[in-house]
Amino acid sequence: MGDTLRRRTLAALTALALSSAVQADDTLFEQLGGAARLRGAVNEFVLLIQADDRINFTFADTDLTKFKQLLYDQLCALANGPCKYTGRDMRTSHAKLNITDAQFNALAEDLYAALDRVHVPYRLQNKLVALLAPMERDIVKPGFIPENGPAPAGVR
Repeated sequence: MGDTLRRRTLAALTALALSSAVQADDTLFEQLGGAARLRGAVNEFVLLIQADDRINFTFADTDLTKFKQLLYDQLCALANGPCKYTGRDMRTSHAKLNITDAQFNALAEDLYAALDRVHVPYRLQNKLVALLAPMERDIVKPGFIPENGPAPAGVR
């Protein structure tokens, strides 16, 4: 191999290694696609929950513009993006809502669908949802039975 070719090969391999290292160090926010993709997912998510009869009534009196911004900020901050979440904690903001496990699960399904719609890879969807999962204990009301009948099996 000639000296020039050897230097070019070494330079290319070094650039490739540095590029891989930078990608490996990307935050989840960056891996998800940054602000544009996350905002797109939040917009799709709101459309899905509005159409989802299992949970849309919960958002009937919600200022959706404010909700979108708070949700974006929360997801962005959780994913180590440049945002700061300034909303209330989950226990306070859901205290009067009587959310069931079934409703929480429906919301999670809608989030996965929204992330699919903006082409976030499933492994990254799981990483984001794993950051949200611990919030369930502050959102779901244990033992709550909806007014329209008993809770479905497995719903607390």
